Amino acid sequence: MEQLGDDNLISICYKIDYRGDLKSFSEVSKQFLKAAYIRRWDLEVSFTGLLTDMLPASPNLSSFQCSKPLSNKHIKLLAQSCPKLRTLRLTLEKNLDPKVDYESDFDDDGLCAVANAYSHLDIVSLDRRLRVGDVGVVSILRSSKNITSLCLKGCVKVTDKSLKVIGEATSLKLLNLGACCLITDLGLKYLANGDLKNCLEILLLAKCDRISDAGIIYLGQMVHLTALTLSKCGVNVTDSGISAISKIPNIERLVLSRLINVTNTSLFDIANNCLNLRVLDLSGCQAITSEGLRAFADHPTLSRLFLYGCCHISWGFFMYAKFHSFRMYWP
Repeated sequence: MEQLGDDNLISICYKIDYRGDLKSFSEVSKQFLKAAYIRRWDLEVSFTGLLTDMLPASPNLSSFQCSKPLSNKHIKLLAQSCPKLRTLRLTLEKNLDPKVDYESDFDDDGLCAVANAYSHLDIVSLDRRLRVGDVGVVSILRSSKNITSLCLKGCVKVTDKSLKVIGEATSLKLLNLGACCLITDLGLKYLANGDLKNCLEILLLAKCDRISDAGIIYLGQMVHLTALTLSKCGVNVTDSGISAISKIPNIERLVLSRLINVTNTSLFDIANNCLNLRVLDLSGCQAITSEGLRAFADHPTLSRLFLYGCCHISWGFFMYAKFHSFRMYWP
């Protein structure tokens, strides 16, 4: 019997409607796998050993996701094989086997290959990729100028040099810099003084403990922000910084958990200025008291208030405070 050619297999593949049948089809052989993946638009990989077969067979791929360690060779193969890619989600999973050799994970060399291959990326997530630094991030941003979402959480080599280029972005709506422990007030100044201030809506800065009020004050210029996270940013974030960001007109979600030097003064400013606020997280803000919370009694939009670990707020306060209908989370 004559072996089916690639064109025949692809024709058969396009007639398969049920996803489970398509998976079974792709498991017959490498030839069948290649035929099946030509019609894939998105790919989530949990076993990287198949990438050398999958990626060359997926020229129409627009979205790629992998939470496992990937080598520069894998990343370069992706760049060579999938010219239509727009979404790149490479967030590394949290609980990997401790025996995994992180030194084999991709670095700036791999990202530069991606930058050279694409000029139309829309979403890029590189969370917890420990070997990613300024060279790779800057190359991606210089190449793809219409990125709307950039996640660099836990990229410990990223510095203010990256933030200077991020500040030039004109389409970015979401930026996650959580646990980028090398960024400073200068980086925040770069973000606020560039074109980014006219488009960014969500900014996440959790665990960036080298920033202070001096940098946070600049964020007051980012008038389109609707969500801001400053949790666990250290002792140098105080009422002065929070007063500045309370003047951002469109803030709907504000996370200030574990800021031990935030006091009732901040609560008064937030209550009076953030009139579109819906969610406020004050968990672990040990300096606030029930008196400060009274400022929110007649707040027009607040619907959720998180107060875990706030030791100076009494249960009696909740029993007698005449708040409107919003939920308070307090142990």
